[in-house]
Amino acid sequence: MAATIEYYDDLIDSFGDSESLTLLVVAGASRDCVARALDVDLHEPVTHPWDDETESDFAAWALVEIDGGVLGVEYTGYGDPTADALRAMSRGGGAAAVVRSNLDAQLRFGCARDAAVVFDAHQLAAVEDPAAVPSELRPLFQLVHDDNDEADAFVVGLAMAEVVTGLELTSQEALLLAGAQFFRGPSLLDPEV
Repeated sequence: MAATIEYYDDLIDSFGDSESLTLLVVAGASRDCVARALDVDLHEPVTHPWDDETESDFAAWALVEIDGGVLGVEYTGYGDPTADALRAMSRGGGAAAVVRSNLDAQLRFGCARDAAVVFDAHQLAAVEDPAAVPSELRPLFQLVHDDNDEADAFVVGLAMAEVVTGLELTSQEALLLAGAQFFRGPSLLDPEV
């Protein structure tokens, strides 16, 4: 497990600033399915969020198909998928996981398998009872829960996403995202919905 954390610790910078970032990993679904679940309009491209200096009332998502599923990125940390969206993305035996950090220092980890939410914590570090975390994720969660300053919570979230989806993220996929078109989606969603 330490190698997994080290792997994602080396990879995290490839995805952008993790202080304001949402990464979505979906196994067993198409890009169109993920876009529908997120309410992202693939016919309405928008500029890359870093190129737009004005504040907008929408999120900008890049979604790319990868081997085994879909990888998505949103750079505000406020457009993350609802629990219903996670369920929809994981229908038919799939799996979905989201890791989100925003400027309010809120780190969310949520996941679903086969249309059922397995775990969803909008403040991962604030989960008091480790028994609430699925047993397969608990060893990784303990790295955040035990006030371990050496473990970056976003990195731990990425390792947890791999456990849930079975998809290991790569630097090549990060490059795909970096060059991908962004599309308009809703922002400031209440993730508890």
